[in-house]
Amino acid sequence: MIAVETAEHSAVHLDSARGWVTACGAAIVVMAGFGSIYSFTAFANDMAEEFDTGLGPISIVFGITVFLYFGSALLSGRLYDRFGIVPLLIVGGALFVGGLVATSQVTVLWHGYVLYGVGLGFGGGLFNAPLFALTATWFDKHRAMAQGLVATGSGLGTMIYVPFAQRLLAEYGWRVGMRWLAVIATAILVFGLLVIRQPPRTHVGSPRRHLSLVVRTATFWQMGTSGVLFTIAVIGTIGLIIPFSIDDGVAELAAGWLVFVVGLSSIVGRLALTSLARPLGSIRLLKIAFGGLPVAYTIWFITTRVDALGTKYGLLVVFAAVLGVSYGGFVALLGDVTAYLFGLANIGAVVGIFFFFSGTGALIGPPLLGFTHDAAGGAGVPILMVGVISLAGVLVLLPMTRHPLALATYIGPGGQPSAASAPPPRAMVPSPQPAAIPTAGSPTDGLAAAMARPLTAALRSAPPDVFWPIPSDGVPDRNGAAAPVTVSDVARSN
Repeated sequence: MIAVETAEHSAVHLDSARGWVTACGAAIVVMAGFGSIYSFTAFANDMAEEFDTGLGPISIVFGITVFLYFGSALLSGRLYDRFGIVPLLIVGGALFVGGLVATSQVTVLWHGYVLYGVGLGFGGGLFNAPLFALTATWFDKHRAMAQGLVATGSGLGTMIYVPFAQRLLAEYGWRVGMRWLAVIATAILVFGLLVIRQPPRTHVGSPRRHLSLVVRTATFWQMGTSGVLFTIAVIGTIGLIIPFSIDDGVAELAAGWLVFVVGLSSIVGRLALTSLARPLGSIRLLKIAFGGLPVAYTIWFITTRVDALGTKYGLLVVFAAVLGVSYGGFVALLGDVTAYLFGLANIGAVVGIFFFFSGTGALIGPPLLGFTHDAAGGAGVPILMVGVISLAGVLVLLPMTRHPLALATYIGPGGQPSAASAPPPRAMVPSPQPAAIPTAGSPTDGLAAAMARPLTAALRSAPPDVFWPIPSDGVPDRNGAAAPVTVSDVARSN
């Protein structure tokens, strides 16, 4: 049974210093997770040579790992809603570190499918999506920025870990390199356990009913489908950008720096786009971020038709920068858009489903690009293919609504429930400023009550697209229904 906090108490933690500390800790843990997994691209060629196989079979290791890393959120989101973040960090962290150590010992490739995939993929997935859901519950006004901070962790991981993994590869080989990554991951996970905290528990209405309403909406399936197409393109690219570039004539070290550019520009994209979320709207920016992918792949395809190595590499750097900004912005905004469109009720499960969609794309992307590369004898065909896939994703996402869904179970900031069930409104209704409530016995008491009754009745019968109900006594009743409500302005209009 989840405890119910008063509106005054539950709102205290929102946008607090404690929340920012938690967001920073989550970002560092996310950095270790993404960085360790994406380091696989630095080891791929050496592993392919040692196991005497092509890029296709090797890319399956990466595809399985990223699929489980995102896809296990289908389970971890529900576990987070029930148990909180600490057990998931402990169990997931142990599997993650164990997977790195065990993979460094494999002598048969399919063992890597299991050990690297289950260890890093499933283990990391137990805490990855819940960290994003956790951060969303700590913030209201600055939620997009906080989500961007956490998502910056994946950009830092890409930017720092891949060049570092190349150095480890050059000095010690891929096996010892993985053991060093395990040591670093252990230290970061312990740090995360010390600084990451749960927010106060708040009333969450009927989570199961809310989830059933969410999955029936067209908006949910638009986001899910576009997420699959997005990760087919992006994760496939990150997993194989180094070997593709080497095959196209780029030196190995220079190819590794392309991943650094992707990571650095993804941080720029995360911070820049999330800082613009309040004035421009997270959903509008999410669509713009996705729209950058077809542009990036057009540039990448052009590089395969350029012979001059200097010009080719310059265009590859531009491609990596555009890809990074698009990737970073999309990932950073996704958590805020999810909370904004569907509310905070059962947010761990909702975010988990979207991560599962992303994991499905990640399972498809690397093997699709790897085997297509082996069959076509070059990178041109797979690059053209992912460009078309990214364009399809843009077309799916473009018509998505920019207003929160009028769900009866919608939970707003501070854990406050929506007004009573009502059909979705046909048009946007402006949110009036809350009127002052006179004290009982004042001369204006009768007049104020007479004026308030029509407004209250109107809000109960037809709630606007965007509003945060505020119970007059600060506490929802035992059935989860709010007391007579007033409405505050919504500062963020998406």
